Amino acid sequence: MKKIIKATFALCTVAILAASLAGCSGKVNIIEDPNPYTFVNKGRPVAEYDDGMTIDGKLDEACWTSEEQRWLYGVDKLNENAEQFAEIACTAFYGEKGIFFGLKVEETGNRIWVNHTAGRDGGHINSAVDMYFGPVLADKNAASGQTFEFSFVADGQYVSRINQAGLVEILTSYDKLPVVATQTIGGEVNTPECTGYVVEAFFPYVFLEFAGWEIPEDKSEMVIGINPVHIFSFSYNGELDRVDRLWSNWAPNYGIAGDWLTPHTYFHFGQKGLLSYDYTVTYGGTGKGTVKEKNGMPCILQQADATFEIDAINGADITKLTVNGVSYLDDLNYTGARATFTVNNPTEDIEIEIDFD
Repeated sequence: MKKIIKATFALCTVAILAASLAGCSGKVNIIEDPNPYTFVNKGRPVAEYDDGMTIDGKLDEACWTSEEQRWLYGVDKLNENAEQFAEIACTAFYGEKGIFFGLKVEETGNRIWVNHTAGRDGGHINSAVDMYFGPVLADKNAASGQTFEFSFVADGQYVSRINQAGLVEILTSYDKLPVVATQTIGGEVNTPECTGYVVEAFFPYVFLEFAGWEIPEDKSEMVIGINPVHIFSFSYNGELDRVDRLWSNWAPNYGIAGDWLTPHTYFHFGQKGLLSYDYTVTYGGTGKGTVKEKNGMPCILQQADATFEIDAINGADITKLTVNGVSYLDDLNYTGARATFTVNNPTEDIEIEIDFD
């Protein structure tokens, strides 16, 4: 009897509740907020760069590919006959609001490893370029104190440090900080498909001035030194800097000292990129051969001697060799069948004429 009473009571309760809700359903009024919440979090502010530029790691704007833009092309080898090497290209130019920097790295015979642990980040073990960057000034001490180390890791992370009583990270408001974007080549880092990375960066003049630089009104007078030290990483987990990576200062192979925190000893860049001269080769005679800059560069540096390699084909003799009309036949040095000659302290474009007979 008690069970029947309980069941009857429960059914009556449900019926009353349903009737109540039905009675209220037509009386619900939605009152709109006269001051709706419209705030949108825009994230951190970003430094304003020149119109027509997009910092996305693609380097696809016309200024990067312009014939006037001079690039540094280098090959970083583990040793002379190594199957592991990196092809490196970089350039910079002066915009209206800051300095733009482009970098491309492709490795052969090695993997692109990135694993952000305290030991690997602190020891610079990940695949990266430590780009040393400073003004070329008459006052060498002042220039050293304004020299940056930008560590560009292959996955897009970067740190900016400046030489102030040692290398210390430099921070200011977000709207003054560099803007950096990176794209990998072939696939994601740590996969066999990934062969390299591309970095596109913008350094606002206000950021450089915050660090002590004096930016001239006439940017054509400004020379900066850049040394793109390349880091081979040999493992994913290793943290031993003498085993798991090679911090490779390859600049001396190109006649550039690349001394520690001394920008006048780095590769020199100006308003339109690498400070360099063109060279052309005119061949003559009945034989055949080739002439090239010893590192395969398409140009010669303004700040270093230029050495060329000559390879004669099928035993042809070199019967004429002039540089801007001056004979260099007596300046040839032979190593086996290969000859070399050096143009000391070039000050202009050079025209090479050579006859093989």
